[in-house]
This record gives sequence, C-alpha cells and structure tokens, in this order.
Amino acid sequence: MKILLIIISFSLAAILLALVSKYTVILRVVRDGGRTDFRIGVNLWRFRILTRSFNGGGKEVDVDALKPAAIKKIFRRAWRAKRYLMDLLRTIISSITIRRLGIRVSVGTGDASDTAIITGYLWTLSALTSSLRNIEINAVPDFLSRDINGKIELELTIRPLKPVLVFTMLLLRKPFRDLVMGFREF
Repeated sequence: MKILLIIISFSLAAILLALVSKYTVILRVVRDGGRTDFRIGVNLWRFRILTRSFNGGGKEVDVDALKPAAIKKIFRRAWRAKRYLMDLLRTIISSITIRRLGIRVSVGTGDASDTAIITGYLWTLSALTSSLRNIEINAVPDFLSRDINGKIELELTIRPLKPVLVFTMLLLRKPFRDLVMGFREF
C-alpha cells in the first residue's frame, strides 16, 4: 500500500511538472523546386522530446468519405458552444509566445510584373515588422523562375497549464461537452 501511494504521488508530481513547464515548439517549412518539407520539433528544458517530419507528397483526402451530416452536426454544436470555444481560444493564444519568426522567400511567377508586385508586398510586410526584433522577413525576386521557394521558421513557447485547466472547466458546460463528444463521429 505504501509503494502504491509513492507511485501515485510521483505520478501526480510528474503530471503537474509537465503542465507547469514551458515547452518550445519549432516549426520549419522548406519549399524548394516544387517539393515542400515540413518539420516540427518540441523541446522541454532544451531537450528534444519530439521530432516529426512530413515530406511533400502527402496522401490525398477522399472527399467522398467525408460525412456531410456529421459535419453539419459538428458545425451546429460548435455554433451553440461558440462562447466557450472563444474562451478556450483566447486562453490558448494567451499561453503562446512567439520567440522567433523567420521567413526567407525567393519569388518567381514567370511574369515580371506579378513577381515585382508580390515581392513589393513582402517588402512592405518586412518594413512593418522591422521594429520587432524576433520577426525577420526577407524576400528576393527571381524574374527567371516560375516557382516560389523559401523557408519559414517559427519558434513558439507554450505553457499548457492554463489551457488544460480551462478545457477541463469547460467540459462542465453542456454545449462544449456535446461538441467534444460529437468529434467521436469522425
């Protein structure tokens, strides 16, 4: 009995420590020559706990396999629970901090005027965010290419305790609980 009590207390302490800790999520998208690679990594205290890569030729979604009736039902439930969803979304957004965002793009559309326009928009966005030290946007026009290549790196820190607590509290509300239970139909 004493050993079981020790195991339960250590388990609860580990869960609490995991919820209170700050996680770093690194998203990296690279597009080169028509091929897109996506990589996600999750760090806890500078230790990589998860790395996952997705390469460009992903599976196609079978639209016929989607159930329109189930989708309608989920949207109706989401509409009824919109206030609770907004509370949860607000909590999730407040627990996320952008540490770094880097965008490097080589723009080529095959048409010089379109390439210049898109590059100009990206340069404007770069100028607007230049005062933010953790956001960097670089765009280079490529008038000879017909492809947009580049790299996007996003580094976020997430503190999961508050969203988990809000999610748990929202499960006490019937519209939100119905919405969560409705996802089992998929």
